[in-house]
Amino acid sequence: MMEFVKLHLINLLFILAFLFFMATLWRKGKRDTVRKIILSLVVKAEKELGSGTGELKYAMVVERIYYVLPWIVRIFFTRAEIDNMIEDAVEHLKMYLSDESDGTQRNLLGYDME
Repeated sequence: MMEFVKLHLINLLFILAFLFFMATLWRKGKRDTVRKIILSLVVKAEKELGSGTGELKYAMVVERIYYVLPWIVRIFFTRAEIDNMIEDAVEHLKMYLSDESDGTQRNLLGYDME
């Protein structure tokens, strides 16, 4: 076995580097999909639980993420990255709901309130 490794060390290193490169590209491509899934889960939690239940909504979103995402996707994103994506989604939702630039107030039902 060691003889094989010694003979093919360059090839093995090239293969490992290629696999790492491909995994990195795959992860980068899935980042937007994961962000969209998290945003939809944040919106769903807000609709179901309402305001003033931040910790409960966070727990609901985290629990649903691990149910919805395939295991292969979950191993490529750390808990800290998922937490940051949840925070970004919450901020995006807050900005969307508070945007009154056109004189209307938005809600989660998909239409503007007058």
